Amino acid sequence: MKKGFRYIELRVPRRRFENWEHFLADTPEYSIGLEVIDDLPGRRMNRIHFDHHAGVVREATMSAAMQAYIAVRQGRLMERWLPHRCPLPVYVWNADQDVCLASFILEYHGLLEQFHCDPLLRWIVQFNNKIDVCGGLYPIDLAELVRNHFTWVFDPYRRQRMQGKTDGDEALVCRTIRRVCDRLEDLLNGKAGIAPITAEPEILYASPHGFVIVDEKGDPQSRLVLAAYRYTNLISLICRRATGRYTYSVIRGSPYDEDRFQVSKLIQAFQAAEDLPDARIWGGSNLAAGSDSELGSSLHWTKIRDIAEAIVGEASRNAPPESGAGAPRSGVLVVMGPAETVRVHGLLRECGVDVFTASSCAEASRALRLGVPIRAIFAARQLPDGGPHELVQMTRGRADPVPVVLFQTETDGGWIDLLEAGVFELVVEPYGRERIEQVVAALPLYSCKPPGSSTLAAPAMAATRRTA
Repeated sequence: MKKGFRYIELRVPRRRFENWEHFLADTPEYSIGLEVIDDLPGRRMNRIHFDHHAGVVREATMSAAMQAYIAVRQGRLMERWLPHRCPLPVYVWNADQDVCLASFILEYHGLLEQFHCDPLLRWIVQFNNKIDVCGGLYPIDLAELVRNHFTWVFDPYRRQRMQGKTDGDEALVCRTIRRVCDRLEDLLNGKAGIAPITAEPEILYASPHGFVIVDEKGDPQSRLVLAAYRYTNLISLICRRATGRYTYSVIRGSPYDEDRFQVSKLIQAFQAAEDLPDARIWGGSNLAAGSDSELGSSLHWTKIRDIAEAIVGEASRNAPPESGAGAPRSGVLVVMGPAETVRVHGLLRECGVDVFTASSCAEASRALRLGVPIRAIFAARQLPDGGPHELVQMTRGRADPVPVVLFQTETDGGWIDLLEAGVFELVVEPYGRERIEQVVAALPLYSCKPPGSSTLAAPAMAATRRTA
């Protein structure tokens, strides 16, 4: 670690505070809580609790970091309170990215005035707010997360979460927050790094009623991967503990699925099935809830599955019919660099085609393993870790054929070899909506296309050669 804190003193209690009364009784004046009370956020008797979990309408409540940001910049909180007590006691329970960012905002309140217009800091604060409101299931281009240093800034938290939190980990929580603050400071000083997304979530169960049970394998970036592929209703196995217990999250990515995926009913049923019914194991808000981060749940994921299927199945039968609720619709996976992705994405959306995105063969392979419903892969000729041959190879042996359509700026002598290797079509510039519509219309022919043949590419390339 580079240093300690000057304006705040991190304190990690042995247990979360049950309510405001306990917090007021056990903390001194001018104390700040960050997601540490099982009660409403707000201010009482010169104490503040920044939170967005218990007793709130999740989609109408800012993240803890955004609440702190407004309090510091608009409310001048630190200027008002520091003359009375310095450093200010800041109580935390864990070191998730929202708590880390809120701690940075409080400690570096002076820098906020200097850097509040910095686009990278503003982007991180605003994006953190979005993903926290949505329980981590906010859809975004994964390459953009990496490019804007978001994953690098919060990598210390990712590593700590994969390690897990147990009783007596107070020092680990404080170290993690300090390391994230160091990285945010480096970001403002132009020294930010890059951390690729390597999460490999495993779908344990896909319900016909529009939710999935997923093993995150301890990596918080798993939810960003799932959100990028439009999974919305999620029961997430965060980790298996050495004690034999489990930590879960229950996330409804959209507030408009409430009639089907009823988070409150689910956690009530999970609580009733626990081995310690008198211990408060399950709790949360209307969009995001979960099991206690330290005690954990006794329920195996198959028991969670059976309880959830009964509740969600009944709710789905009683709800108005809605096509595709909670599950991603079939679409095209675009595997290209950012600039070309934007262009092809726009043309596909004009044609009414849903679009998933990836920037490498590795990301495309992950989407296929996750079972994302992909009609076709539209790819650039050259990718950072391979090209058309690798993409064709990973689609072979699947029960649902996935054609690979290759985009390139001009033709060369190797296009016949590409078609014979299994590429379904070549699309050569100039191309527009009419050409894309032509290719999309031909996709159903892929399953009956003889090896090495092409339905559209050759005429298009001939026209290109005559123009040249």
